[in-house]
Amino acid sequence: MIKDNHSCKVHFARGVVYKVTRKLIPGMLSILLLISCRSKVATDIPSELLNSKTLPAMEALDFETFYSDSGVVKYHLKTPKILIYDDPKQPYNDFPEGFLMQRYDLNKKIISEMSGNRGKYFEKEKRWEANGNVVLVNSEGDTLRSEELKYHQAEDLIYSDQFVSIKKGDHYITGSGGFKSDTQMTNWSFFKTKGHLYMEGE
Repeated sequence: MIKDNHSCKVHFARGVVYKVTRKLIPGMLSILLLISCRSKVATDIPSELLNSKTLPAMEALDFETFYSDSGVVKYHLKTPKILIYDDPKQPYNDFPEGFLMQRYDLNKKIISEMSGNRGKYFEKEKRWEANGNVVLVNSEGDTLRSEELKYHQAEDLIYSDQFVSIKKGDHYITGSGGFKSDTQMTNWSFFKTKGHLYMEGE
């Protein structure tokens, strides 16, 4: 069930105006919406979108939402802009101006936080992609940085083919060419790469 304690009007790219009380990200966890957005009119739609073969079904600005499962909040998403594409073959959400996603445990404590300059969420695969100045921080304060990171929600798996830097306490681990880990970075591996371990003060 979707709850919406702030309803606003936005314009869909197809010219129809709806209240944002519909299911914005089908197939994901139940969504609790806390939305602050500005109305869009036809003249606000960027020319590159109008000329594109695939238009977003909806665009919202200053978007913020909590995802819950069985009444338990699991995720918090905040983004300056969201574009929702409802292609039945591969529906996805685009965050062209960056995003911040936080995961919660059963006690509503943040256990990880991921941000990037741009991101996407692919509904069917339950997969997130972050690009550009990507930062992932776990509950221990361990910090991963990369220019690209993918997160499989169902498997709690993150991976990247780009250069990765991890700070764990006084240790710095770096590598490129293949990286895989759980989101808490307790079980990680580098593949086809040369990694380096640094310690502060050395």
